[in-house]
Amino acid sequence: LLDLGADDVEAFLSRAVVAGTIYARVDRPAGAVSFAKPREGEEQLNAWASDVGKLLGLVEKTTHLIAKEEIVNKIARAI
Repeated sequence: LLDLGADDVEAFLSRAVVAGTIYARVDRPAGAVSFAKPREGEEQLNAWASDVGKLLGLVEKTTHLIAKEEIVNKIARAI
């Protein structure tokens, strides 16, 4: 595909998509091709929920570490 012109690549991709061989979206103005299938609504919500869960876990861990550091500093100042 690298030795082909843009029109030839687009024609090849179009045939492959119509045949069901691959999934692709062509953004002509940007000159980009995306091969990622769009997610279903439920799939997207599950991914976001997972990401929010990970973020909250990081916030909780960070809060714990900050509190621990404050205690260590108070003890160091008291000595």
